Amino acid sequence: MKSPESPPRPAVVDTVVLRYFLLVERFDLLSRVLGGQIMVSRIVYNPEDRNNSTPLSEMARSVRYQQRRAVNTRLIPVERKQAKRLAARLSAIHDCLSEGTSSVDMTRQERRLYARLTSEDGTRDDLGITFSLGNGEAASLAIAIERGWTLVTDDNDALRAMRALRPDHPYLRIRRILIDATDHGFVDPAEANAVHTKMRHYGFWDRTSPFPE
Repeated sequence: MKSPESPPRPAVVDTVVLRYFLLVERFDLLSRVLGGQIMVSRIVYNPEDRNNSTPLSEMARSVRYQQRRAVNTRLIPVERKQAKRLAARLSAIHDCLSEGTSSVDMTRQERRLYARLTSEDGTRDDLGITFSLGNGEAASLAIAIERGWTLVTDDNDALRAMRALRPDHPYLRIRRILIDATDHGFVDPAEANAVHTKMRHYGFWDRTSPFPE
């Protein structure tokens, strides 16, 4: 088994990537590939949400959405059961990330870039994107650019904006993470493909498997 090398820099992970690895219960792969150096914007995950009745972060709102579906009597029992299961899986974020070590606030400079990325006033024209980025993607990109951290996302617009700002900035997509997990011996190619297929079952849009079937 090949031992993983520590990445040269921390990685900032957006909501979509966190959500899919949690939904398929393989957050361990994400963490191991990144050498445990996972950072997230507080917009993506806020540790205070563990005991907060009003969700502050995107991950907490994802949990709350599934919890509401789990008790929605307009849904059939199998749908409510599925929602309860997904809420439990997403709730694992509270144990995966801890305050002070992985959840970060944006600096003033990062907030300026974040405002530009989420603006509706046309200031995105030179970034190659038609619509503003979502809050989590924008915060993750702003932090990655300003701190020189690896951006972990599968959002195409975020990657276009990143290339416009820093053409050679390091980034990782989910498929690449699964390939790296295989290279390090954490899974074999068949299991990497199976994880990818499960993600697609939950809505992941990437139709290309990490390895040829």
